[in-house]
Amino acid sequence: MNHLRATSLAAAVVAVAACADDAPLEPATSSPSFVTAGAAHVTTNADAGPGSFRRAVTRANADPAIGRIHFRPGVGTVVLKSPIVFSGSQALAIDAGGAQLDGTGLAGTDAGFVADGGGDLAIRHLSVHGAPGNGITVAVPENAAGTISVHLEQVTIRQNALHGVLINDQAEYLTDPASESDAGSNAAIAVRVTESTFDRNGLGALDYDGLRLNEGGRGDINAVVTRSRFLRNGADGLELDERAVGDAVFTLRQVDLNRNGSFSTEDLDDGIDVDEAGDGSVIGRFERVSANANSEQGVDLNENGAGELRVVMYQVEALGNAEEGIEFEEDDDVAGGGDLEAELEHVTTRRNGGSDGDAGLKLREKGPGNLTARLLNVVSSNNAVAGILAQEDENGKLAAGLVGTETLSNGSDGIQLEENGAGNLAGRITRASSRGNTGAGVALTQEPTGTGEVRIQSLTGGGNGGGDVSAGPGVSVIR
Repeated sequence: MNHLRATSLAAAVVAVAACADDAPLEPATSSPSFVTAGAAHVTTNADAGPGSFRRAVTRANADPAIGRIHFRPGVGTVVLKSPIVFSGSQALAIDAGGAQLDGTGLAGTDAGFVADGGGDLAIRHLSVHGAPGNGITVAVPENAAGTISVHLEQVTIRQNALHGVLINDQAEYLTDPASESDAGSNAAIAVRVTESTFDRNGLGALDYDGLRLNEGGRGDINAVVTRSRFLRNGADGLELDERAVGDAVFTLRQVDLNRNGSFSTEDLDDGIDVDEAGDGSVIGRFERVSANANSEQGVDLNENGAGELRVVMYQVEALGNAEEGIEFEEDDDVAGGGDLEAELEHVTTRRNGGSDGDAGLKLREKGPGNLTARLLNVVSSNNAVAGILAQEDENGKLAAGLVGTETLSNGSDGIQLEENGAGNLAGRITRASSRGNTGAGVALTQEPTGTGEVRIQSLTGGGNGGGDVSAGPGVSVIR
C-alpha cells in the first residue's frame, strides 16, 4: 500500500489515524524549481516528462525524502496513457490544485492512480474520471503492520468503471474479487474523507462501489466521512468489509448516500453496506445523513460471528429505498453471540420496501445476545411492509423504549416488537402515533419460554386493520 505523506501534512495524516476533527492539509507553497527539499512540483498536464505528475511520482518512488507533490495552479486535465503508480514506502501528500486525471485512454481494467508501497496517503483537490478499472487503488502490502492512513479531501471520483476508490487489505481480493478469504496484513486502516464526491462509479461490472474499504487479517477499519456525497454508483455508495479479527468503526457526518446500487438485478445494492465477519464489532455513528432511493437498502449494517453491533443515529433519513430503509442485523449469517444496541433520534424512514424486504426500520438480533433499542422522535410511515421492527430471535432479551414515534399508513404493522427466543420482552411506548396501518398499530410477540411486559402511555391510534394494539400470548400490556 502506498503512504502519501507530506512533511507539512503529517498532522493531517496523524489526525486520520486518530479520527480527530478535520485537519486541513497544509497549503502547498509555490516554488520556481521543479523539486525542492521534500517536495516535487507538477507544472504541466503532459502524461510524462519533466514537470509531469508521472515524473513527480517516479521521483518520489526513488527518493523517500520526497513526501509532498504539489500541482501548480492551472495544470488542468492529465490524460493518462497508463496508470501512475506510487510504490514508495514513505508517507506522501498530493495537493492537486483542482487538476483532473482522465482515465479514458487506459487499457483493460487499469486504475488511474495506484499506491501500493504501504505508506500513509493524503490527496487533496483532485478529480479522477473515466478509468476502465478503479479510479484510485490503495493496496496494503501483506507484511504491513501498525495503522495505514488514507486522507481524501475535496476529491471528485466519477464515472470509473469499477470502484471509484478501493482501499484493500484482503490478500486475495485483487486477483479474485469473489474470494471469501479473510487473509490480510496485520495493519489497521484509518480513512478520512472530507468534502468529496463519488458519482456514477461501478457501472462496468457487478459489485463495484463508490468507495470500498476491505480489511482482512488482524486490524480494524476506522473511517470518518464528512460532508461528502455518494451518488448513482453501480453497487454500494460506500462499503466497509471487515474480515477476521478486528472492528469496523465509522462515523458519517453530513453525508448523502443516494440512488446507488442499480447496476444489475442480479445483485442490487445499498447506500451504505457495512459487513463485519469473525471476531469483532460494528460500531457506527450517523449524523445528518440521507440514504434515499437506493436499489436495495438505504443503510445495511451486518455483524457476523463474535462481536456486537452498536449504532447511534441523529437526523437520518432513508426514503424510497427498494427494500428496507434502515436495517441492522447482528449474527446476520453466522452466529457468534453479541448484542445489538441502537440509539436513534430524529430518524425518518418513508416509502421503503416497494420491491422487497421488511420494515422501513428493522433491528434484528438473530443469534444469542440482547437487543436494546432507544428510539426518540422516529418516523416510519408509508412503507410497503411494517414501519418499525425490533426482533430478537434466540437466547437474549429485547428491551425497547420508543418516545414520540410516528408510524402511519404502513403495509403491515406500525410497530412490531418480537421476542422469538428464550428471553423476555420489556418495552415502553410513550407519546406515539400509529394510525392507518394495514396490520396493528402496535404488535407484540413473546415466545412462551419468556415473559413480556410493555407499558404504553399516550398512544394515538385509529384506522389500523389489526387494531391499535395486538398482544400475543405471554405479553402483558400496561397502560
